[in-house]
Amino acid sequence: MPLRAVFFNVLFLLLCLAPPQPAGDKDPWLEMEKGLRPYHVENISYRYYCFIDKSERERILALGVEQLNGLGEAPAESGLFLQEGYENGEMLLLVRGRDRQACLELRRRLEAVISRPPSAQAWSVEAYLEGRGDLELMGTGLARALGGRIQSIHAGPRMVQLLAYLPWAGEGLPLDEGAVNLQLELYRPTSSSKLRIRLGIPVLPSVPF
Repeated sequence: MPLRAVFFNVLFLLLCLAPPQPAGDKDPWLEMEKGLRPYHVENISYRYYCFIDKSERERILALGVEQLNGLGEAPAESGLFLQEGYENGEMLLLVRGRDRQACLELRRRLEAVISRPPSAQAWSVEAYLEGRGDLELMGTGLARALGGRIQSIHAGPRMVQLLAYLPWAGEGLPLDEGAVNLQLELYRPTSSSKLRIRLGIPVLPSVPF
């Protein structure tokens, strides 16, 4: 089985352990964006993933969604995208864009046509930062600025990954480190001076670097 397929099967299991939505009335995209603002990041993009039952297929297709051929590749345009082929006929939907309000509107349109809430959901934000700095120090600072309690840190030569718990973002995933509902990654490619920052609630549903 391809690595990508294995990853998304594991992701599906993890997401099914997560609560349907973050607790309270907070907007996950907005809260993650607030944490990034002090760093003066650029090129912020927003993603929302959810699994939808096969019975919702026709209502969803009526929205004019586009097929997503490779989940490891970013869609060319912003919008609502669909990937089929999961267990029990589940479909993975992706809302993606650089305008948070436009993405929120797409989510509202989706919620208006489906008959019941998705079984699993995840929100993520991605941004870029010019310059150098200590990745671990920056990552821990960002997690704490969001109000998170850091559960684990995994550091490599060019990447740092943190798992944390946000009190407002639901119960989280029961991992060995403790409850986790925030995944944060900072990655510095050798070919660029820009640092890529990615945050996900409760996980980052994309192929790893």
